[in-house]
Amino acid sequence: MKYPKEVLTKNGEVRVLEEKGHYTKYTYIDKETSKPIKQGKYSLILQSESSRRHLFVIPLKGSKSMIVKDEIDKVKRKVWDKNKVLNI
Repeated sequence: MKYPKEVLTKNGEVRVLEEKGHYTKYTYIDKETSKPIKQGKYSLILQSESSRRHLFVIPLKGSKSMIVKDEIDKVKRKVWDKNKVLNI
């Protein structure tokens, strides 16, 4: 099958859309000092029309990070936006 050149990678693979949606990113701070718990540590909530995923991003040595995924995020989370509580 022929694919448009714009969707081919340098290796000739085809990029195919699986899901489309939006995301929320939040980090973690110490409740006493309001300083980041660990620089570069954050969570991503990925929301599509059919699913919701929670990814924890944890920095490693150097410029690498480890991603731990919670495949189906059934828990509705709340975050502080520096003024009020938001449901995400």
